[in-house]
This record gives sequence, C-alpha cells and structure tokens, in this order.
Amino acid sequence: MDYTLIIDEGTTSTRAIIFDENGNIISSSNRQLKAIYPSSGWVEQNAEEIFSKTLESIEDAIDQCGCTPSKIGITNQRETVVAWDDRDGRSLYNAIVWRDKRSQSLCKELKDAGYEPIVRAKTGLLIDPYFSASKISWMIENVEEVKKRVGSPHLKFGTIDAYLVWKLTGNHFTEPSNASRTMVFDINTMNWDKELLEVFKIPLFSMPEVINSNGDFGNSKYGKIVAVLGDQQASLMGNLCINSGEVKCTYGTGAFILVNAKNSKTPPFDGLLKTVAWSMNGTVDYAFEGSVLSSGEVINWLKRISLIKDEVEIEELARPAKSDGIYFVPALDGLGSPRWAPGARALFVGMNSSHTRANIIRSVIESMAFSVAEVIDTFKKSGLSLSTIRVDGGGSKNSLLVQILSNVTNLKVERSKFHEMTSYGAFLMSKVRNDLSEALPLKKEFDLFEPAENIDSIYKRWQMAEEISVKW
Repeated sequence: MDYTLIIDEGTTSTRAIIFDENGNIISSSNRQLKAIYPSSGWVEQNAEEIFSKTLESIEDAIDQCGCTPSKIGITNQRETVVAWDDRDGRSLYNAIVWRDKRSQSLCKELKDAGYEPIVRAKTGLLIDPYFSASKISWMIENVEEVKKRVGSPHLKFGTIDAYLVWKLTGNHFTEPSNASRTMVFDINTMNWDKELLEVFKIPLFSMPEVINSNGDFGNSKYGKIVAVLGDQQASLMGNLCINSGEVKCTYGTGAFILVNAKNSKTPPFDGLLKTVAWSMNGTVDYAFEGSVLSSGEVINWLKRISLIKDEVEIEELARPAKSDGIYFVPALDGLGSPRWAPGARALFVGMNSSHTRANIIRSVIESMAFSVAEVIDTFKKSGLSLSTIRVDGGGSKNSLLVQILSNVTNLKVERSKFHEMTSYGAFLMSKVRNDLSEALPLKKEFDLFEPAENIDSIYKRWQMAEEISVKW
C-alpha cells in the first residue's frame, strides 16, 4: 500500500493527514496556532511556531499510521507571508497573515497613483492589503532585520507553502496558485512581473522559483514533496471541479466561491478576481473567484449576542419558519464580492412586532445563500455556463442553507459526505501526473439538492436591502 502525507496549514491550525492510495484517511493530527494582534487591524503568527507545530503534527500522524509515506502534498493559507535568512533559516519577523490591514495606506497611495488597472490586467487581482506584496513592502520599509538584507541574496520571501518547502527541503520553490495571490505575479506570462516588483520595491532574487503545482519540490526526511496548492484551489480540486463552469463554494468564516475557467483569456468581471487554479505539466487552468466576507462569522455573532446557543439550534429553529418580510445583510466586516464595499454595514430590514427569533434566524440563513448567489450571478455574466455547485466547509452541514442556495441559484448543489476537501485536493494533485481525468474515479459520495421552490421575489427584495447597506 502506498501512503501520502498531506500538510494542511491553515490560519487557526496546522494538520497532517495520511491517505492511502484510494483516498481513505488512515491517520490525522492537528495543532492549534496562536494569532498575534500587535495593533488594531494587524494580525501576525509566529513562523517558527507554524513550522514546529507542522513537524509535531507530521510525526504524530506517522506514529498513528505506523507507515512510511512515499509522497507529500501541501495546502496552505494563501496570502500570508514570511521573510527569512537562508543562511540559518531564521524568520526575520512574524508571518503577516492574510487578514492583516496594516498596508492599507500604501494600497491607497498606489490606487491614487493609477496602478490598479495595471495590477488588474497582469495579476487578476485588486490592489488590497489582503494580498501579499504590500505586506512584503511593509516589512522592507519597517523591519530593520529585513531592511538591512534588501541587497543580500540571503533574503528570502515566501507565502506559507514556500516557507514550509524551504524548511523541509532547502529549495526556494512555490507554485502558481499561491504565486497568483501575491499581486506581483503575471498570470498571463506566468512569471514574476519586474514592473510590479519595482512598484512594491521587492527584489526579484528574494522571491521563490515558480514550478508546476504537481512538480518536484524536493526531498525531505518525511518523503518527496510532489504537490502544492493554495487552500481554496485545493478545495476546487478536491470537489473535482476540473471542467469549465464547475463551481465550488466553501462555507467557512467567510464564503469562498471559485469556478473553473480552464484556459479562458477573459479578464475578471467587475467584482471578481481571476486567479490560477493550478498548473500541471505546463498547462494552466484559471479560476474566477468571489469572496463573501461574513458567512460563518455571522453564526459566531449570533452566539455572541446570545440569539442562539450553538450551530445545531439554527436549523431546528429556522426550518419550520419563514423570514416573513425580514431581510438581513451580513456586512459585519463590509461587503466583499461582487460589491467590494468596505463601508457597508450589517442591518435587518422589515421587522415588526409580530416577528420571532425564528423569523430572524431564517433571514440570516437566507442571507448566507443570497450573498453566494450574487457571486454566482456574476460568474454567469462573465460568460460561463454553470450547471452544478459543490459545497463544503462547516456551514454546508446546514441542509436548509444548502437547499436555499439551490433554490435561489436554480442550480443543483452537491454536498460531499467527506469533510476534508482542502487536504483531499492536495492528495488528488499528488496522484495526478498527466491528466486531471485520472482523479475522477476518486470522487467522493455526495448528497444532492435540487431546486424545489422559486424564491426570486425574496432574493430581489434582499438585494434592495443590500443597496441600503452599501449606501449606509
């Protein structure tokens, strides 16, 4: 039996999972990671802790399995960045996490200077502190240990995948799904862009070499690293969205919706990002991406204000109820795709004295479906033909939410019975050597939801409420 070790390095934890050759989980181990908040809007993690906890998880999973993996795959939080010195491997500052907003002023300066159309055309992204380049610029300007090494070939930058690959193998490699999240990688030429590197004052020599997602990343004491994917692209792969127009939605703290666009040359439609899904043997698949900022976070908020006790209670309360004219806009942290309105605020509209807690909670669940439906609508406007949505993540366990999503989009929705889609995507990438169709026999079983009710009028009224939120 052949075994594959998958490192799933997320924001809140790092996990090691060992799969057998048929995609069954043999063992797994995870370690929680601490977040550091030095200032308002700043979010960091200790890079050394990330690596040490990764090693602990790996060794525990191997001990449980009692086996020797032959291959390793990595999937990771995408835009988080690390700086280190390659002479001793020491990180020069904490990892700056994707959620960090410290480079907002730099991003505004670049927008005001007219750089956004250039960034958009080359990278498929918007100028935003979410992406890696402005975080690297901040380190170069503000971290003495980084600043004094800017002229040295020993200075290395990388997203978390590149950092882990270097620590495990000594090779400074990344791959396109992660590189395309940095804001300095040209997704048309598939190279680091010299003009954008100069804009952000990042030396080219400090950036990792970009190889195929299923390339040879090097040998480690735990096996050869043969696959790397950013977490959302790995979920796209895990859900086997390998044909044009196939969509996945991951319901987590936010909701991340990606559609496979194959080799489409179409630029991103307003409100969407265009990103690299993966690169295999020199062939690139692209994806359009939309991000809903508050999804599962809304459920956490309901618990914090004591409207519910736990997630199980939500569906029990809301299923027999109707929203009855209440509309909730989940703009707790502003609105993401397709509106991108950071100043928008959450609101309830249409409440009266006859409404109950169940009506309110039903309106919240509907909002979680409607926010994703707006992204699906934007995918359709970009010319893609859609037939099915595949959902995963914690929120997808709510069958009422998944049914409402099917109703509002008028599309079939598949919910996998397997809950580790991100790590499974990295496993599939490690298996596939020549053609993506090799992965089709390994598709996991799923529950199917089909449109059962026309709720267009409720959806349109919800969009009216969203307009009020945007203009707040």
